[in-house]
Amino acid sequence: MAKSKISLDVTAAARSGWVRWLPNALPGAGYIRLENSGGKDIKVSKITSPDYKRVTIYRTVTDTESSKMVKLDGVTLPAKGEFSFVPGAHHLMLEKPTRLITPGDNARVIFFLDNGTVFKTRLPVRTSPDLY
Repeated sequence: MAKSKISLDVTAAARSGWVRWLPNALPGAGYIRLENSGGKDIKVSKITSPDYKRVTIYRTVTDTESSKMVKLDGVTLPAKGEFSFVPGAHHLMLEKPTRLITPGDNARVIFFLDNGTVFKTRLPVRTSPDLY
């Protein structure tokens, strides 16, 4: 049985994949659009980075009076669909950098999928998505 495949839309990632940099080694937030080209849903079960000690998935939940971040164990990439980590919604929280990270660097991020696929990407580190 063939595994479902995941492909990273390189054009979209070049435009929208990035990490928001904050000073003083504060946690960064990562954003990227992932596309599942396979015929079955795939769960992103784990994300790591050699550049950060911890990578966690969060979803921002807003009600009429406030907003809060909710930690998630994973997200599902729908079959023949996409999932986006975007500001104000789902995002990657990259905590405790293992090296000095500044705007202009690339953060290495590794995605582990429940179908056994592992893929690596580099996300540019920026202060704002509009500056680059």
